[in-house]
Amino acid sequence: MRDRVRETSDNLCAAWNAHDADGVVAAYAEDAEFFDVVSGIMTKGRDAIRGHFVDCFAGFGDFSVARQGLVIDGTTGADRWVMRGTHNGEHQGVPATGNAIEVAGATFSEYDEHGLVICATNYVNVPAFLRQLGLG
Repeated sequence: MRDRVRETSDNLCAAWNAHDADGVVAAYAEDAEFFDVVSGIMTKGRDAIRGHFVDCFAGFGDFSVARQGLVIDGTTGADRWVMRGTHNGEHQGVPATGNAIEVAGATFSEYDEHGLVICATNYVNVPAFLRQLGLG
């Protein structure tokens, strides 16, 4: 199971950096849930989760994520990362600010027996995110 979780996490990171929303959602089970702490929105199902990632890529055209660490315990993974990008498009209803961000965060995920994400919670340093966007 450990190898499946690592492979899924690696694939997610690669898809994020390739701005490949289809590649990102391929790592999620059909009825998966994704909770984004920044927006406070719980997204359910692959189609809705895909929409969340499309919005992110539209808002940050040069978005990238760099893994800082990955801890796996059975069917649970904790992935620590730093995201970077320039807010050059609307994101979650916020018009482009043109500001660059570099924000630390972590994603805690539960995986099914096939190594697909069934539940993920995305934690971001919200004060730093808002401050760097010029909103806080």
